[in-house]
Amino acid sequence: MKMQEIKAALSGLLREIAQYDSHDRADEVRLWLMAATLRIWAANKLFSEDYVKALPAFNEREYTAAQVITALDCAGDASREMDVPAFFRNIAEEDLKHNTANSRSIADAIGRFLVLTAFVNGDFTVEEANALREISDLLLDHCDRQGVAEGKEREHRPEMVTPLNKTGYYQAAEEKAPRDDADTHEKREEEHAITLHVNLVQERPAKEQIDFQQDGGVTVKKPAGKSKGSEKEETLESVLAELNGLVGLDKVKNDVQSLLNFIKICRMRTMRGMKVPTVSYHLVFTGNPGTGKTTVARMVAKLYYLMGILPQGQLVETDRSGLVAGYLGQTAIKTQKVIQEALGGVLFIDEAYALANDREDSYGKEAIETILKAMEDHRNELVVIVAGYDELMHRFIDSNPGLRSRFNKYFHFPDYRGEDLLLILKRFCDTNGYILAEETLPLLQDKLNEMYEKREEHFGNARAVRNLFEHAINQQANRLVLDNDITDQELAELRLEDIMPAMEEK
Repeated sequence: MKMQEIKAALSGLLREIAQYDSHDRADEVRLWLMAATLRIWAANKLFSEDYVKALPAFNEREYTAAQVITALDCAGDASREMDVPAFFRNIAEEDLKHNTANSRSIADAIGRFLVLTAFVNGDFTVEEANALREISDLLLDHCDRQGVAEGKEREHRPEMVTPLNKTGYYQAAEEKAPRDDADTHEKREEEHAITLHVNLVQERPAKEQIDFQQDGGVTVKKPAGKSKGSEKEETLESVLAELNGLVGLDKVKNDVQSLLNFIKICRMRTMRGMKVPTVSYHLVFTGNPGTGKTTVARMVAKLYYLMGILPQGQLVETDRSGLVAGYLGQTAIKTQKVIQEALGGVLFIDEAYALANDREDSYGKEAIETILKAMEDHRNELVVIVAGYDELMHRFIDSNPGLRSRFNKYFHFPDYRGEDLLLILKRFCDTNGYILAEETLPLLQDKLNEMYEKREEHFGNARAVRNLFEHAINQQANRLVLDNDITDQELAELRLEDIMPAMEEK
């Protein structure tokens, strides 16, 4: 739904207005409708390149992204009020002379057109619906003040295109809301129902597990309603069980459980009319690579979704490369696109300190400021988790007062000890259909203990074990390839001669 669709709808609306307005005001009408459209887009608070593609429909001019962003900033200024346009005033005056209600019909047609432009980027937020309602009411209030006769029943009603769910985004009817009990479930089902008077939105597919790599270092992981490979629906208990099944991380597991307990108690206090302290769901994960930060972040996203804190619960994983563009001004656009993908879920920024390593880095600063603004504008739809090395992450948070005020919960992920590393290696083997020969275990444990004791500052943890496993299975393949009579046991078993060469390299 880009420029051609809007252009066709605009042409039809201009013809309809021309029937009732004796003056040739096509340019004025285009300009006012363009201003109204920008007002609605500005309410979304997130830039979309679809706006750049659609805007030329109004006046055949090409616009740069920077020009559109500037226009949106002006349109979103609350101090700038929209006026009833001259063409509409003229139609209302003619209505008074002839006791007609054409101006009301035109107001309805304008409303339908603005619904179309609101959907240009594929969504229709509560904020956009409210902006559309204000514009529609502006015109209809003028009709009321002028005493224009009542017309036929109104075809366009802003409330019919307003997303009623609290997330502010279109949600297909088959998607289920998090539920606490049967009564709450029925109530939320009603809240999530959406009625569209015109067929402007294609039905979204039901949730499924989606893991895909976008251009520019952005990975999206959307949790399914059911566990992967299982018919059983994920629950709070099942995700917590998955979390507790991770190797090590006892302190992290306790921290997550404590956070959930605090959230539950706050809800109980709210239900009883008691004061509730401000709860921040944004988190800082500190620790070396390979300690499970991304895995836990994905589980936190699921837990927030199942508790009703987030409406979708997807995890969007990125780093500096996914947020910063090649030149100033484009970084905000690139960052906003990532934020748009994360709305309703968790934005996970790995090695976040790279955005503030240099005080002269205006690109990283632009990305941080864009993220902070989104955290404020979409506080009920977006959780941000930042991750990286301990010292660097503390330095990163201290670099900006906005970061300090929003991130006050730190989860530290310690390095895995030798016994944990062996358990992780066994799990790699189990997952891929291999087994460790019994005689390897004592010596392997000693070597892994030594690896832990002699670890360097940025020890690789599970990543180091994964590399060890990959070297071992390659070594096994080299050992077995010339054997003409290989048994299943030999294909599955990893021996000392497969593992030790890689261990000696560590």
